[in-house]
Amino acid sequence: MQRLAFSTIPCEGWTMEEIVGVAKELGFQGLELREGEAWSIHTGLAPHERLQALQAVKTAGLTITNIGSSVCFTGRDGDEEQFRHFKEVVELARDLGAQGVRVFLGYFTTRRDQAVPDIPYENLVSRLQQACDYSADYGVQVWIETHNEYATGRSLRKLLDHVSRRNCKVIYDVIHPLEEGEKPADTIALLGAQCVHVHIKDGIPEDDPMMTNWKYTKVGEGRIPLSSIIRLLEQAGYAGYYSLEWETKWRSELQVPGMEPEVIFPSYTAYMNRFLLMEGNRGAAE
Repeated sequence: MQRLAFSTIPCEGWTMEEIVGVAKELGFQGLELREGEAWSIHTGLAPHERLQALQAVKTAGLTITNIGSSVCFTGRDGDEEQFRHFKEVVELARDLGAQGVRVFLGYFTTRRDQAVPDIPYENLVSRLQQACDYSADYGVQVWIETHNEYATGRSLRKLLDHVSRRNCKVIYDVIHPLEEGEKPADTIALLGAQCVHVHIKDGIPEDDPMMTNWKYTKVGEGRIPLSSIIRLLEQAGYAGYYSLEWETKWRSELQVPGMEPEVIFPSYTAYMNRFLLMEGNRGAAE
């Protein structure tokens, strides 16, 4: 199971050559490219710049797993602007050979007592169908991340069935279903084969039960049952990447010395390699 990737969220200001060099040096196989002008990969890139980026990745023997867009659909009027950007990201994904485009659904809140608008369900289904149909023409999938109102397998299962598009898939972010009280075994079973990508991270619950987000920690130092999750995924036939999503840009607890990507990336590969070694020894003993 050598399918390790990282999101370039913490790599603001890095060149594509720097990103590729770090990935190759540390033994990563995949790259999840955050889209935006701060991250060297964005929809404003000229055709020759896209080709250069793709060639750099291919020369290093790496795979671009997906484009991590900021697109977020809510089923409301703002979706039109979001969809316009989504179409541009789909074309970027096609040009870079990425399998999918990550999208969010719903509203980003930090507290359970924070009021948010209702999500018109039928509108959301129609918008996702439109997004899937558009991206299918480019050979690209739509990857919904487990987040916000659709953080759990139980909330996504109905939606996925109603969208009913073969290219509608899911990124299983391991922390968000747990924040909503859903057990990993249930999440994995409910998502089934539509789980095509996994975000690895770790954390602990906040003391305030009204806080929606857990506090992030280094991988292996929190309360996410990562070993169990990976075993369950492998037993279910999961064949995608395990991608470290290190949210330095958004999380203040990660914006401190010792949490830089230069420190965390090698720590992550070491953690995962130790797990693989233990699993190998365990399998040999059985």
